[in-house]
Amino acid sequence: MNDIFYPVAHRTQEEIEVLKTRYEAFDDAVIPRLVKDAVGLSATSWVKPATWGTSHVTYIVSVKERARPVVFRATVGIAEPETYMVVEKLVTDQVAMLGVPVNRIMYVDISRETYPFDFQIQEALEGSDIEDNFHGTREDYDQLSFDLGRHIATWGDLSFAKFGRFDGIAALSGKLTGTKESMYEYVLVRLDEDIRYLADHQVITMKQASSIRALFETHKPVMSTGIGTLVQYDLADHNIMFDGDRTITGIFDWEAAVVGDPMLDLASIPTWKTHFPREEKLLEGYRSVRDLPNFYQEKIHIYRLRTMLWKMVYALRAGILNEDRKKKFDTALTPFRLHR
Repeated sequence: MNDIFYPVAHRTQEEIEVLKTRYEAFDDAVIPRLVKDAVGLSATSWVKPATWGTSHVTYIVSVKERARPVVFRATVGIAEPETYMVVEKLVTDQVAMLGVPVNRIMYVDISRETYPFDFQIQEALEGSDIEDNFHGTREDYDQLSFDLGRHIATWGDLSFAKFGRFDGIAALSGKLTGTKESMYEYVLVRLDEDIRYLADHQVITMKQASSIRALFETHKPVMSTGIGTLVQYDLADHNIMFDGDRTITGIFDWEAAVVGDPMLDLASIPTWKTHFPREEKLLEGYRSVRDLPNFYQEKIHIYRLRTMLWKMVYALRAGILNEDRKKKFDTALTPFRLHR
């Protein structure tokens, strides 16, 4: 998984096919014994969440010993152990120490010695996700966006060696380190393949493909950053819990986390579904904690384009390309005076 840019977009076709039937392949009757073995709690019932991602078998598990349930999350049908489950625990433990509300991972097992799959047990977060449950005003959403920007700046205190996807093998020894020598090297991972894929599927012309590729060469100096810091890189509203009003209660799903430039988080957030435009408030929140770097707007533009390239590839592979995603891609091209 280290030689990919983004896990969802760059799975193999074999993995995509396996994951389609992951729930059918999983016997949930094992949950009570597993939860007891792992964290000493007695499961009384378990249900799939109303919405869940594309990678894991996930259940919300009610337990006898506590009012709040736990979350069971497993990887089924994938040949290699998912070391990023260990990475997630190491990362969220450090983020929590900074006072940022995150999901707390209680237990991880990727040994496959007792159970033939990789799994985590997490504490369930309070509140509900913003994407499906926000019904407030623009001012309420602005406050959530401001606080999200502030949180991004806060976990920017966490710096690591190298850049890019975390080294899963090093994580097994409790060490967090990147796998690339520079932010630029990470950005280039699968870039040519993504551009070629979009050209082959006539989303862009060959001339546009060449122009887009050249942009990353000319922006290489902009992507230079001396020290890599934590980037969550999946800050969609469906991964952010809130109290129903203006307070973020938890940020979860850190499987896309990388070492890099914090502007990558700020650049990618508007590419997800949002209730209101939020870039201005994100930047304002970020600036309340730390200064923006030189050429921050140029950084945001090139990182947003890189994000939309893999997102368009994923949308095509998953059969979910729609007008909204096309518009977001056009928006990412606009600063460079390129259009589909």
